[in-house]
Amino acid sequence: MKFLKCLILGIFCSFSIIYGQNYRFTYNYRSIPDTLNKNNIINEDMILEVRDNKSVFLSQKKIISDSVMIADAKKGIMTMPDPSIQTKYIVTKEYSDVKTRLITEEFSTSYKFVIVDERPLNWKILPEKKMIGEYQCQKAVLDFAGRQWTAWFTEEIPFSDGPYKFRGLPGLIVQIGDSKEYHVFQLKGVQKNNNNPYESKVDKGTNTKNLSFSDFVKFYKEYRKDPVKEFKQNAMSGKIYYESEEKRIEHMMLVEKLNKERIKKDNNIIELDLLKK
Repeated sequence: MKFLKCLILGIFCSFSIIYGQNYRFTYNYRSIPDTLNKNNIINEDMILEVRDNKSVFLSQKKIISDSVMIADAKKGIMTMPDPSIQTKYIVTKEYSDVKTRLITEEFSTSYKFVIVDERPLNWKILPEKKMIGEYQCQKAVLDFAGRQWTAWFTEEIPFSDGPYKFRGLPGLIVQIGDSKEYHVFQLKGVQKNNNNPYESKVDKGTNTKNLSFSDFVKFYKEYRKDPVKEFKQNAMSGKIYYESEEKRIEHMMLVEKLNKERIKKDNNIIELDLLKK
């Protein structure tokens, strides 16, 4: 482990070298989506991929699933995304500004959302330090999106970045979690990425809907009230074929019931203030 640490530090010895190469940081993301069922703990490996002056953060399973779908498409085979992917969004950051973009297909079957977030992260860096694994880390705290976060960052890996939308500290975030430990990210692996970097075509396609964060907040509150609004519109307009009116009504009621049950259990989202009325 000491040899590995020295090797990693050698790799990160110069910013001119850093920004000319690609690196992947693997995080374990542990979350509890339903406060009424705290035994339902989700663990998922997430990737923070850094290259040049930008980064992308997404599920490791999504990277694998997308690769399989692309390979199959070249063979003329249509493959569906891996249904076991829990975290479906992608977060991208440009180091030249403070914006983050969250890209998701969760809310519509017709287009993807690209949500631009310009909220500042007002970190308070504290003097407390400790070792996490092989890294000397320092503590920082933050109030963000309805939660109080505690982060541990290391200047030994000089990327001002971290999982999800977190950034802006003088080193990579090794660990970060909210005060109740409902959402916790823990660094578990570092590697130089010699393969082609992950490229999201989501934000390059034509079927995208760009929203400011304030506009997304309005949309999201309406979505929580009626998560199948788009589906019902498509069903009523005839875009979805049914053998009879009875079958259509039956299916619409079932889809609405299942989605409302899903929303009810999804009461502990990472940005908790989105649930405020």
